[in-house]
Amino acid sequence: MEPLVAVGRYDSIIDAELAKAKLESFGVKAVLLNKGIAQLYPGAAYAFGGIVLLVREEDAPEAAEIIRPLDLEGGPPT
Repeated sequence: MEPLVAVGRYDSIIDAELAKAKLESFGVKAVLLNKGIAQLYPGAAYAFGGIVLLVREEDAPEAAEIIRPLDLEGGPPT
């Protein structure tokens, strides 16, 4: 099994699922840790560090770039 690394942490299931879907649309496989507990007990996810987006270690740099929020003032980096 390949090592997985965290590339994002989310407070809401919707934000986590959107980030995961965006990665998968670029061909990067991802999983969500603590999603189940967040579904059953929404406030409990905070105790475990939120909903964690994990990808393969080799995909981490690309994944971080894909889900990085755009700078609202300057737009995408050049």
